[in-house]
Amino acid sequence: MSDETHHPDLRSRETPIREDMAYQLKVWRFERCGWYVLVLVVALALAGLFSRGVISSRDVRSEDGNVRVKYEMFYRNGSTNSMKISMAAAPESTVELELTGDLLEGFSIETLQPQPVRSRSSANGLRLWLQADTRGDISLYLTLRGDGLGLFRSHISTPGSSGVTLSQFIFP
Repeated sequence: MSDETHHPDLRSRETPIREDMAYQLKVWRFERCGWYVLVLVVALALAGLFSRGVISSRDVRSEDGNVRVKYEMFYRNGSTNSMKISMAAAPESTVELELTGDLLEGFSIETLQPQPVRSRSSANGLRLWLQADTRGDISLYLTLRGDGLGLFRSHISTPGSSGVTLSQFIFP
């Protein structure tokens, strides 16, 4: 017998009420484990597991460095998060950007700033033509609303670039 069962308060008894202390100790251990799991879930939520935060924030670049995307990996269905796509090009030139994969299936584009010079849907997704500034920088800001559930993989690229692949998960 362990030291726990030697203590008089931890022995099973019949009076004044019937108690099975061995079972009660198991219940208390189970409750304690439940509290630890609850604290862990809250800590992960605060860190960004279910939306914005350290765990969710991503900053990826293409292998050639042409395309850079800052985005959130985790969304909740119906919530909105921002995405920033940056590219380098010749000053004052127009650059084609292609959004393919599951991006348009799992998300709705709420806003798109600045407006592209022109756009066209394709069999794989969406093509946008964007104007570079006088230094050759292009930044596109999107606000995405999660409309699906589960894992969505997307690809963002420019012609001649390897582009970047995004993995995003939408919680219910």
